[in-house]
Amino acid sequence: MRRALAAACAIWAMTALAATAQVAEPQAPLTAQVKLRPGFAKLGERVVYVGRVAHPLAGTVTWLAPDPGEDLHWGSPRTGLTRARAPTSPDTAWVVLPLQVFRLGRVSIPGLTFAIGGGQGEAPHLHRLPLTRLIVVPVLAASDSQASLRPLRGPMAAPWWERIAWGWVLAIALGLALVLALLLKRRRRVAPSPVAIPALDPAAEALAALEALRRLDLPASGRYAEHAFRLGQILRRYLEATVETPRPGDSTPELVAHLKDAAIEPGDLERLAGLLRGWDRIKFARDPCNVEESMRSERLVVDFVRRPAGTLSRVA
Repeated sequence: MRRALAAACAIWAMTALAATAQVAEPQAPLTAQVKLRPGFAKLGERVVYVGRVAHPLAGTVTWLAPDPGEDLHWGSPRTGLTRARAPTSPDTAWVVLPLQVFRLGRVSIPGLTFAIGGGQGEAPHLHRLPLTRLIVVPVLAASDSQASLRPLRGPMAAPWWERIAWGWVLAIALGLALVLALLLKRRRRVAPSPVAIPALDPAAEALAALEALRRLDLPASGRYAEHAFRLGQILRRYLEATVETPRPGDSTPELVAHLKDAAIEPGDLERLAGLLRGWDRIKFARDPCNVEESMRSERLVVDFVRRPAGTLSRVA
C-alpha cells in the first residue's frame, strides 16, 4: 500500500513538472495592461476593451478567443503591433475589442488569453491579461425605477398639406374656372328683345269672357249663383279697367260709392247698383232666379260693355 501511494505521488509530480515546463513563462520580462473605455457604462452599453503586452517576442503574440459568457458579448477583435522607439525597449502587441455587459453592479471582466513564441518545434507559452472590473448601472436612474414607459405607437402621419395631391387640385380648379368663364360669356350674349304683347281692350276682354260664360250655359243647369258670380266678376274687371276708381276686392256698397265719386251718370249708376245687389241676393241669400232673368242680366252687361268709350266714365 505504501509503495502504491509513493508511485502515484511520483507520477503526479512528474506530470506537474511536465505541464509547468510547457506553460512556464519565458525568462524575458513581460508587462501586460488592460483598460476599459469608459470605466462605467449603462446596461448593454458598448465599451471598448484594450489589452497591451510588452515583450521582446511581442511580434509572435497570438490572441485567443475570449471566454464565452451569457452576460458578456464580445465583438470582433482588432490586433496590431507597436514597435519600440529605443533599441533596449520591447515591442508592444495590442488588441481592441468592443464589449457589452448585461449584468448590473461591479462586474469582473476576465483577461484575454494570449500565446507567446512557439517556433521551431517549441510549444507556445500561454498567458492571460489581468482581471479588470466594470461598473454597470441601469438605464433608468434609481429615482425613476417606478416610472412607466409609454406604450408603443405607430409612425406619425404626414401633415394634411403633404397628403394632398396639389397637382390634381390645381387641375380641377382650372377646369372649374374655365367652365365658369364659358357660362358667364354665354350669359353676356345679347338676349333677344322681348316681343311686345299688345294690351287687350277691356271691352274685347269682357266680351270674350261673356262668350265663354254663355258656352257654359249655367242657367240651364240651375247654377244661378255661379252664373251671377261670374257675371259680377266680368263687370267688376271692366269697371276697374275703364273707370279706374273702383278697387279690387270692393264690396257692393264700396263699389257703388266709388262709382259715385267717378261721376257716373245717375241712370247708369242706378242700373249697375241694381245688377250688383241682385247678384248678391242670388249668391248669398239664395234669392230665386230663372233663365230669363239670367239672360237679361247678360244682355245688360253686354250693353254696358259695347257703349262707346267714355260714355261710362267720368262726365266731362
